[in-house]
Amino acid sequence: MNNEIEIKQYSVGKILGLWALVTLPMFFIRFGLMPFLVPIVSFHPLIVFWMLMIVGMIWQFVLSVIILKKELGSLSWEKLKKRLWLNHPVHPKKFKVYKVAYSFTLPIILYAFFFENSGLFQFVGEALNRIFPFMAPQEYTKIQNLMAPEFVGAWYLLGIALVSCLFNYLLGEELFFRGILLPQMKGAFGRWDWAMNGVLFAFYHLHKITDIPMILIGSLFFGFLNVRYRSFWPSVIIHGVEAIPVLVGVIAAILGIML
Repeated sequence: MNNEIEIKQYSVGKILGLWALVTLPMFFIRFGLMPFLVPIVSFHPLIVFWMLMIVGMIWQFVLSVIILKKELGSLSWEKLKKRLWLNHPVHPKKFKVYKVAYSFTLPIILYAFFFENSGLFQFVGEALNRIFPFMAPQEYTKIQNLMAPEFVGAWYLLGIALVSCLFNYLLGEELFFRGILLPQMKGAFGRWDWAMNGVLFAFYHLHKITDIPMILIGSLFFGFLNVRYRSFWPSVIIHGVEAIPVLVGVIAAILGIML
């Protein structure tokens, strides 16, 4: 089964250049723009930060479309499907549709959930805060701070959350890292393309440096399943599960329910 499209593989320089184009804006928003805006804006800084992060992810979508247009000429479904691996998983030896691979996302989701809630990486985050105190997360970067009386009844938060999830788990981060970059990284990194993709995705989160160790655990699996089964969707499923607690938390905050 042929789900490939012939495009020259990216060089290391091009991969790192594209990575910088999506990483540096997020870094600037967190450490350059937000400290300037917090004292002067009338909106809650958490909402300002959240919306600026969404703008950063929308930029990833725009950049992805620009790249695809340049590479493919026309953005037809058939071309997009082959370039981005927008197909069901394919068996690596039989080259036939292998939907069983979707089930392999479940243990990875559970594995990531265990590490996230075990506190095993808390000491790493604390160590990073001591080493880079200026990069320690500010209160406005913590979505759990939506659990405040001022946000009760603020249904506009649900709209922000839905847009955030759309670009975080599908059209922004996933499209750029697993759609644009990953299929084009084998020429530069060979059999370790999936691992390098996971590293790049983790360190794209320089704007929340204390979360990088935890993000790295999951992002390595994202790339591995996508590469092995030549499909865009396994990482979308694994990464997208994060949207559930986000949306539940936002709705709870709006309703004034303390989870």
